[in-house]
Amino acid sequence: MADWRRIAAMKRREFLKRAAVTAAATGPFLGSVRGANDRVVVGQIGCGARGYYELTICQRNPNVRVAAVCDVYKPLVDRAVRLTEGQAEGYGDFRRILDRKDIDAVFVSTPDHWHAIPAILACQAGKDVYCEKPLTHTIEEGRRMVEAARKYKGVVQTGCQQRSAPHFAKIVELIRGGYIGKVALVEAWNVGNESPEGIGKPPDSPPPEGLDWDLYLGPAPKTPYNRNRFIWNYRWFWDYSGGMMTDWGAHHMDIVHWAMGVDAPLSALAAGGIFCLQDNRETPDTLTTVFDYPGFQARYTNRMTSAFPLVRGYGMLFYGDRGALFVDRGSYEVYPDMRAEGARGDVDRIQELLRSGQPAAGPSPPRPQPKPLCEAVKETGFRLDPPVQEAHVQNFIDCVRSRRRPVADVEIGHRVITACHLGVIAYRTGRKIRWDAKQEKIVGDPEAQRMTSKQYRAPWVLPKV
Repeated sequence: MADWRRIAAMKRREFLKRAAVTAAATGPFLGSVRGANDRVVVGQIGCGARGYYELTICQRNPNVRVAAVCDVYKPLVDRAVRLTEGQAEGYGDFRRILDRKDIDAVFVSTPDHWHAIPAILACQAGKDVYCEKPLTHTIEEGRRMVEAARKYKGVVQTGCQQRSAPHFAKIVELIRGGYIGKVALVEAWNVGNESPEGIGKPPDSPPPEGLDWDLYLGPAPKTPYNRNRFIWNYRWFWDYSGGMMTDWGAHHMDIVHWAMGVDAPLSALAAGGIFCLQDNRETPDTLTTVFDYPGFQARYTNRMTSAFPLVRGYGMLFYGDRGALFVDRGSYEVYPDMRAEGARGDVDRIQELLRSGQPAAGPSPPRPQPKPLCEAVKETGFRLDPPVQEAHVQNFIDCVRSRRRPVADVEIGHRVITACHLGVIAYRTGRKIRWDAKQEKIVGDPEAQRMTSKQYRAPWVLPKV
């Protein structure tokens, strides 16, 4: 641990460059290496908020050429084409991009229910994939994506960009190195007071001009267009996502797995409901999920009420027997526990009183002064975007060229979102879910096990590998 201060004090740009080189050189070798001067030709599937942001990153990268963009909403396609100054071809169906032989890799930045199908088909078409988090809509989809990546020797990066942030790497180093001692509890949270309106209750209506609503729904059940089921707010409907547990929870649980060196919980238990908001969402606005792991517990809380006493709207706390460590996207801080060597407990004092029959005469001996069990640490001012997001995309591009596995490989993304899916299943069944990670099956609950997969609306199916 002696050199952590030196690393923390490094210029963040230098750290990112070093991290990118290290990450690109770590994973198993997957196949032939591209030439050093070869530009990676990419297609962007999904041009909403995240897709457009990734597109801007690729446009700035001299090693990348954006050749195609796609979205079911034509105004988004037109905007993306303008960003490329007309150099990219615009499409309304992602399969047109997969048919192109000149495209090396695709970014899948669609709503969650549309992640697995294009990602697997892309692997089968010989293309590498950067897939936004949460990686999947069901547990079955994740395992199928891993199988596709391995069978077709594809590079598949999960968009868990915190894996490329230097201060998250630092707190992983501190925790794994025992800096705060044995960690028995990890708490993570998101708080945002949107009461009472939330996302509102807009009526169903005809879809806006230029939107292929049927293709947007894709494998999801047929339903009339509603503004809240489109773009950002789709996250609050079960047909397309898993609410905050799979949206923000995926980021938190990724750090839990990384820092604690685990890849699956033993069980999940959840409780909550729609207690605050008066809108048309389906997912809970108040939720507490408890995950048991070997040797420790992790908890995730989301609520739409006051942030007090948390103060910060999101974050994580690791509780060790030497201190606690807080981290969010802008900072981390270690709070040492204080303990006096040789201090006696109340039981010792009571036993002494019973032996002597009276308190000891004379002045009380000096009380041992408490001392910190570790040193306090505080680092602030980190920025996740754009430098970390660019580093995460760069890691993907580097691995496309080197054929190494990326820092947030598809197996990592699958294991992380599996934990989140178990939390959702625990909430929706109202039962504690026990998980057999080796078999990837829920133990002793056939109804819950059926929820690890879903029925696709024809003609869409989960591709076989």
